[in-house]
Amino acid sequence: MQNNRIPLLAAVLVVLVGVAWLSGVFDREPSTIEVPSVDIPTDEVDRIRVQGPEWTVEVTREGGVWQVVEPVPARADSNAVVRLLDSLSELKLNTVVSTSPDRHGNYGVDQPSARYLTLGWADEEELLLVAEQGPDFSSSYVRLGETPAVYSSSRIALPANADLFRDKTLINLTPYTVRAVDISAPDFAYRAESGPEGWALADGTPLDSVSVSSWLRRFSPLRMDGFRDDLVRDSLSVTHRAVFEIEGGPRLEVQFEEQDEDLLAWSSQGPGVMRSFVSRLGTLIQEPGSLQPPQ
Repeated sequence: MQNNRIPLLAAVLVVLVGVAWLSGVFDREPSTIEVPSVDIPTDEVDRIRVQGPEWTVEVTREGGVWQVVEPVPARADSNAVVRLLDSLSELKLNTVVSTSPDRHGNYGVDQPSARYLTLGWADEEELLLVAEQGPDFSSSYVRLGETPAVYSSSRIALPANADLFRDKTLINLTPYTVRAVDISAPDFAYRAESGPEGWALADGTPLDSVSVSSWLRRFSPLRMDGFRDDLVRDSLSVTHRAVFEIEGGPRLEVQFEEQDEDLLAWSSQGPGVMRSFVSRLGTLIQEPGSLQPPQ
């Protein structure tokens, strides 16, 4: 039975070769499309705009400091910006995967779904259309401007949403400069002070200085999980508060509101109302007994 299949398969192969020959396949030259090199002077880039299907974020650099200008004026997360620029400094186009505009949607680089990455420096500007996902985790699909060719490239570290380009630091203390802390909560309130003999409550009850220092380091810095740009400070129903007195500096204040599963927070250092998981509250607003020396 197996021997009978061999002539049949050979006949099918002959037919396929004949069809290919008649259609001119063997007369076609191999693709001569060259993969261009991309040279972005990342050290000179001073403006970046990423536009996704549902969001846009733009950051600019002035005096060496990155700031968000869209969707809201805010501090930029310099680490996220540097990760993107580092990936662009090593950007390499590997292969051409398509030259047909009809196939842009297959690779996620069509206009509705692509993320538009615009880089600016001096009077120059570069536009890349990048897919949300590449062929694998270590690569991306990309188009150079509005040209039709789609390339596989090294991974471009684009943010998945606008918030990832924003600095999520709520407050940043220098613990050894804190001289006193006023804490208020629904069930307790106290004042802790740093003196010649270490930390103590205002009534003289000694505190464990190691525990106090460890607690203060949670605010050095304190980073949250996201933003509530729809809220302002006066809209919070404050349930917990911490006020830090700083040696040679202004008083710093943090306010919290428990709201279902969210912890809403505002700081006198800005940038506005932020959010995190409510489970973090107990580590930030400590009961006085947790700071006292072990018995």
